[in-house]
Amino acid sequence: MKTVSQLHSGKKPVGTTAYLGRLQDLLHCCCDVQRAEDWLKPGVVLEAFEARSARMCVACAKNLSKFENPEDGFAELSADLVEAAVAHCQLIVVSKFIDKLQQDIPGKGVKQQLQNLYYIYVLNLVHKYLGDFLSTGCITPKQASLANDQLRSLYSQIRPNAIALVDAFNYTDHYLGSILGRSDGNVYPKLYEEAWKDPLNDSVVPDGYHEYVHPMLKQQLRNARL
Repeated sequence: MKTVSQLHSGKKPVGTTAYLGRLQDLLHCCCDVQRAEDWLKPGVVLEAFEARSARMCVACAKNLSKFENPEDGFAELSADLVEAAVAHCQLIVVSKFIDKLQQDIPGKGVKQQLQNLYYIYVLNLVHKYLGDFLSTGCITPKQASLANDQLRSLYSQIRPNAIALVDAFNYTDHYLGSILGRSDGNVYPKLYEEAWKDPLNDSVVPDGYHEYVHPMLKQQLRNARL
């Protein structure tokens, strides 16, 4: 909000808010997506996220200006401000991811997999926050449908490598705290074994049952008979 309010002073935004320096263009630009494959163009993706964030920030700034007391405005519009902040943070992640993909990435096929993951991440955000993109006019319903089509296509491409990509994070079994995803496939027997390790399963009747629960059940039964 501070950056938006300073734009009229001629101060040029820098850093992660530099895109607001093109505010007029972002307020009037139209998404160029015509086919599902167009969502795989970095420039198209970046512009859509920049336009969404800029328009949400401007909307919040306009609404804040209607309050005589800024503190009252921030309190009343806190939900809208959080949504604008989320849009800005997501734009930062999207833009930094694009910058990284423009560089040389070692390893055979690694860059292609990262590109697939990037577009899955981006289009999943478009799907999840579709209301923001549509309400701000960044994309049309038809373009949103094309984004979903491309997302399904990417899922099909990534599916054969899904397990390997998850394993690439190298999380230990101890960290995950789960025996799911075992390489030997013995998921259910191991789940059963783990369940028996729970202290509640040390005995057939848990501690405290005879002392607390059983008397209550007997009392309820006696009342029911009466």
